[in-house]
Order: sequence, then structure tokens, then C-alpha cells
Amino acid sequence: MSMELTEGIRKIGFARWYERQLMEAHLYLVTAFLCLILLTACLEGFSLRATGLEPLLRLVGIFAGCCVGVWAVRRYGAILGVAESIAGQSVCKQCASYGRLELIGAGLLAPRVRGENEAGRAEQPVAVRCRKCGHEWTMG
Repeated sequence: MSMELTEGIRKIGFARWYERQLMEAHLYLVTAFLCLILLTACLEGFSLRATGLEPLLRLVGIFAGCCVGVWAVRRYGAILGVAESIAGQSVCKQCASYGRLELIGAGLLAPRVRGENEAGRAEQPVAVRCRKCGHEWTMG
């Protein structure tokens, strides 16, 4: 499961959080690719004239490959989108250092609710401070 931004920055730092988000997203992409292989393998030999349970099992494989593949692609896009959005906001506007930030708090500088995350919980902006120059801003 995705580590939330505030937990990630607090526990492992921004750079590692971002790296883990990218790894998780690409694992979903690999899952989608494997589902595509399953789908093509099941479609290749599919025939309603086959005997026994083979046609039914191939249909189940096709259905499962489609469902899991679509789910994996959607998760890939969601995780990658959030990670890239946050990465774009992690540049200090004063000294232009990238990712050198520390967590001040969640929603302290901008307390309004911004939306909902994948779990349906409300997300608030995260207040951060540049470790190089001390400039503060919000991300999220």
C-alpha cells in the first residue's frame, strides 16, 4: 500500500518516499504487462469446440487478466500521477534546491481540505521547510 506523504517524509525522507512510490507504480505496470501475457495466452488457443473445462478455464483467465490488468494500469497512473505532482512541488522557490526538505506539519500553513486520496480520506496540504535556506511552503 502507498505510504502517505506525511508519513513518508517524516520516516524516510522525501527522496526515499519518491523512490518507493516510483517502484510501487512500476510494479503495477509489470503486473499489467503480465496480465496482458495471460490474456493473449488464453485467447490464442481459445475454442468453444474444445472438450472438458478448457474453454471455461480460458474464459476465466481472459476475464481475470482483463480485470486485474485494468486495475493495475489505473493504480499505476494514480500512484505515478501523485508522485510526479509532489515531485514538481518539491523545488524550493528561493534557492531552487530539489527535494531537500523537512516536514513541518500537515495542513498547518493551508488548513483547507484539498480532496480525497485513494482510500477516501481527506488530504490536506503538507507544510515543508527547505533544509538549505529555511523557506517554508505547502505541498499536496
